[in-house]
Amino acid sequence: MSDERDYAKEAADDGWVDKDQWKGDPEKHVDAKTFVERGEKISGILKSKIGRLEDRIDSLTQSNAEFKQYTDKQLGKELDKNKKLIAELEGVKAQAITDGDGAAAVQAERDIQTLRAPEPQQANPELDQMARNFAAENEWYGSDKELTEYAEFVYPRVIEDGYTGKAYYVELARRVESQHPEKFKNLNREKAGSVEGGGNKEVKDSKAHTWANLSAADKATANRFIKDIPGFTKEAFVETYDWEQDNV
Repeated sequence: MSDERDYAKEAADDGWVDKDQWKGDPEKHVDAKTFVERGEKISGILKSKIGRLEDRIDSLTQSNAEFKQYTDKQLGKELDKNKKLIAELEGVKAQAITDGDGAAAVQAERDIQTLRAPEPQQANPELDQMARNFAAENEWYGSDKELTEYAEFVYPRVIEDGYTGKAYYVELARRVESQHPEKFKNLNREKAGSVEGGGNKEVKDSKAHTWANLSAADKATANRFIKDIPGFTKEAFVETYDWEQDNV
């Protein structure tokens, strides 16, 4: 019994025909052995590509799962903080009513309503990206307490004045800078000094909530999110990172 491969049968099973039955360009007809070998080569290439795609899908699946776990954890901590603050404000409100301090009672109620979770709304990726861009372009937001608090104070007025979309964020930044011009002069001076000094070395300040102060493991996690989650940025990770856990 011969051990030689029956290339004619293998090729025929995959659609190959003899030259006399070939209806295409005669110059492009190949023999059965060549047909089978080409098919095996192409099959190998496809298997390699499929393998790489499957690895990429596994990586994306893992990143998405980790990202959901991360955001759920951050949201849970934020809600726990809000519940504690609301409980404290309820006590302040009750005491104010007991003392007959109407103004304090009203203010406490306003603060309570501000902290209560808003009604669920449909996600708007475009607006979410604008918010991330605003945080990235305005480094003071979240890092400078006074500027951040003023931005959160004035934003309802910006909305009431009819600003929406990108125009809203531009106007919000303008009003914050207009209210605190001296701070922006200092910020601009610091940026200019950084450019003149040259280089991109990160200066680590143990108290600052910056990318430089993240651990190598946290940076690795953030970089996976940045790679696999559309629109996710370093700034978003730093802004949502639970800095208090490092002080526990």
